[in-house]
Amino acid sequence: MLRSLRLLCGFFLIACAWPANAQAGLPEASWRAVRAMTAEEHVCFAGTSTDASKPVVVMLMSPRMVYSLLEWARMRQTAEALGYRVLSWKDPRVPEAEWRAALGSPAATTTDPEALLAMPAQCDSLWRGMNHSPMSFVLLESHLHPWAVWGVMPEEAWSEALRFRLLALRRALVQSSSR
Repeated sequence: MLRSLRLLCGFFLIACAWPANAQAGLPEASWRAVRAMTAEEHVCFAGTSTDASKPVVVMLMSPRMVYSLLEWARMRQTAEALGYRVLSWKDPRVPEAEWRAALGSPAATTTDPEALLAMPAQCDSLWRGMNHSPMSFVLLESHLHPWAVWGVMPEEAWSEALRFRLLALRRALVQSSSR
């Protein structure tokens, strides 16, 4: 079991970690993927950022992916240390009784239940195609990086994924303002 877990973590590190020189090698596809939020997304994310220059990471959580509840406090702190505003939303497909049981478990003591918010009802259609959580999206100003960051990951991989998304968002904003 431990060997399988190490292999899985190694896979995610390889798949999700970006080299330290990611800025120089930022694929054009990444910043071109960045787009202005749709009207529906604006309604969903209304009020998510009090500072337009501060990036936001929105993560949809589920107790059905056990490590997400064990690791989210650490990942949230890392994102906040990088300057992100962090929103943690409960997956609405999970019944409230299941949430209470999961958050009441001794294994969930490392999480901050107060930081998990109900997903705004107006966001339901945006997450409909999602079949795995945790997953997160990064926003900046009125733009969204549509490539979700999937799952729980080690600190370095999470930090690099967030930096990579932010770099792509900033570059796309500069490109769109120079047109």
